[in-house]
Amino acid sequence: MKKTRSIVAATLLIAVIAAATAVWVHRGQIRHQIVASAVPAEPDLSAVSPALRARLSEARAKLNHQTQETEALAELSRLYHANGFLAEAVRCYEGLEQLEPAQARWPHRHATVLAGYGEVEPALALWERVVKLAPDYLPARLRLADTYLKLNRPEEAAGIYGQVLQRHENHAYALLGLARIDFEAGRLEKARERLDQVVNQTKFELGYDLIVTVYERLGQTDRAQQIRGTMRASGAYRDPVDPWVDELLDDCFDPYHLSLAAGVAQRNGQIDTAIQLLRRAAQWSIAPDVSAQFQLGGLYVQQGDLTAALQQFTHCTTVAPTFADGWIQLGDVYAKLGDSASAGRIVLTGLEHCPDSPGLHLSRARQLRARKQFEAAAEEFKTSIRLRPNEADAYLELGSMAIENDRVSEGLEQLKKALEAEPENPTALSILAFHAISTGNESEARGWLGQIKQQPRVPREQAERLMKAYREAFGREL
Repeated sequence: MKKTRSIVAATLLIAVIAAATAVWVHRGQIRHQIVASAVPAEPDLSAVSPALRARLSEARAKLNHQTQETEALAELSRLYHANGFLAEAVRCYEGLEQLEPAQARWPHRHATVLAGYGEVEPALALWERVVKLAPDYLPARLRLADTYLKLNRPEEAAGIYGQVLQRHENHAYALLGLARIDFEAGRLEKARERLDQVVNQTKFELGYDLIVTVYERLGQTDRAQQIRGTMRASGAYRDPVDPWVDELLDDCFDPYHLSLAAGVAQRNGQIDTAIQLLRRAAQWSIAPDVSAQFQLGGLYVQQGDLTAALQQFTHCTTVAPTFADGWIQLGDVYAKLGDSASAGRIVLTGLEHCPDSPGLHLSRARQLRARKQFEAAAEEFKTSIRLRPNEADAYLELGSMAIENDRVSEGLEQLKKALEAEPENPTALSILAFHAISTGNESEARGWLGQIKQQPRVPREQAERLMKAYREAFGREL
């Protein structure tokens, strides 16, 4: 009897193992089919870094091993997304979302690609799923709210922004979103209150353009002008930090995308990150493209590391000798190091390679002016003007030099030409206004100062000094 029970138990165990094995094999077959359908055709890789080609080849090789299929597909998705092969990345994400339905990263990254293509509705569905899978991942909530707003669903957007503020009090991006909703609904005073918080938190990195518009709509034009006069527009809306997307940079071999990311990091004060990204961009750059080295050199100058900057700009001139800006910056670094002889030599060498560079002629003119070789400097300024007549710098410096050498009428003529090239140039307006005041020409002074009052790029302190000089000279307010 005992022997019979043992046989039955063994038989049942074998049956269970066989059934489990069958299920495992079946699941493996399904997984294999999903992976096979999700692997995109290999795109044209002729222009990419050899290192990227090697990584993609390694990832594709892993697809031949059943236990590594999902890992290989995930690696392909990162490599394609990070290096700009977005259609291929989407194909991978569609498979990964089936293979790992509880992993929120896949639909989140998938949605960012679709949103970038303008496919807002599909992106919305994906972000709704992400928020359910990862309710604590703040960037997904913000993107979901922004997407509702793009689809003109402000009540749903406001609800999401409110949830963010419940978890993170005074969050700048959520406040900005609510301010945009208030603005569109005509609640200008409420929008102003929120925007005041945003710009104070971010030092006008966020909300600059909208708060100026709100002040103008409220009739507070002086405040709008004051902000314009002391702050500069960011030039572009900056997305909030998004670690699940930002970490893709670890798999990026594209110098252009790395350089863009470095620029964002630099603006956000993440200098070490910017330097690291630019070094990688420089590593994968293909000659004669030296944009990453040039950008890195500029960052080193900003940091005061002139020796490192010298190395980068020297590389630029060696690899791309017809890239005039490389010579200009290299000469400037030598000048900052106090080596005027090398600075002069570099600019002259640059002109041999780039004889039609207005920037190099301008640099040469400045060097000659510093040596008080005014006639030679004037010729170089005029050459720079001839090559680039639509920018004000050479006119301004030629005019200023002429005034300093008692050729006042000639100098004033050049300053007015600067205004033709760049209407309302703040430097030209200020010099012309000061000259009119100092020579007692009240009519001209009033004209120039009237333009200055309307020009936010003139520093407020400078404008106030000119207004004070006017009052003292003519005994009345403007």
